[in-house]
Amino acid sequence: MGALVHDRYVLRVRTDDTPAEAEVRVRAELAAQGFGVLTEIDVAQTLADKLGVDIPAYRILGACKPQYAHEALTAEPEIGALLPCNVVVRSHPDGGSELLAIDPNMMLGIADVPGLSELAADVERELAAALTAAAA
Repeated sequence: MGALVHDRYVLRVRTDDTPAEAEVRVRAELAAQGFGVLTEIDVAQTLADKLGVDIPAYRILGACKPQYAHEALTAEPEIGALLPCNVVVRSHPDGGSELLAIDPNMMLGIADVPGLSELAADVERELAAALTAAAA
């Protein structure tokens, strides 16, 4: 539906898919790029359970590519505090869904460690490809 946009600290793309459909597609496209989903947080369900608050669909997927994680941890062991890469699947207020991912350049740029900028660019390219394909 929409083109991928770099917006402050995220990569963002819209799709006409429902959040459930968008999640299936983004998981498949992340896997095609070599990422696995290590964590899942159903924010909408958690807020409903804990606070009795009803919000539209909102899930956070913690995506990780083992090769990249190993490279980052080798360069900077503390970088684990910034991993995995969060990918959000949420209802969009105007209909359909929105896919968001942390911009790895922003995330890994915090560490200011030599060599991580090249790694961040690789991760960004592959996350962008996954989001773009999932929204097509």
